Amino acid sequence: MAHSLAPLLVEDLERAGKRAFLWLSHQLLPEAALGIGSDDILIFVDASLEEYADGFILERIDPDAASNRGLNIHSFGPSWFLALLEDLGTGYGDAWALSVTGASFDFGEGLSYECSLRSERAREAFRERFC
Repeated sequence: MAHSLAPLLVEDLERAGKRAFLWLSHQLLPEAALGIGSDDILIFVDASLEEYADGFILERIDPDAASNRGLNIHSFGPSWFLALLEDLGTGYGDAWALSVTGASFDFGEGLSYECSLRSERAREAFRERFC
């Protein structure tokens, strides 16, 4: 899902005259920290097993300093990543998570109808907040 929604969010930001950088991966990795500056706003976009009332959630996230003790690549998430940035001394401006409830996590082409609707609602909320 992030591979379908995230590029659209970058286009929305660029249309609003904002600079944007997209880093796509199936898993968040420490290498993504390269080039992040103290004024950058980070937005983590992901599909979720969680059932959200609106089909998505857009929320500010904070680092969890306790979570970054030892690297466990399977639990390396946004809070760990933010704590890593603080440990590296690079910092960041702000951080948000945009999670959309997934309908199916099987291999396939494109989004399901349900996910398409949820993604569009999430995109509208994103534009209201950031564009």
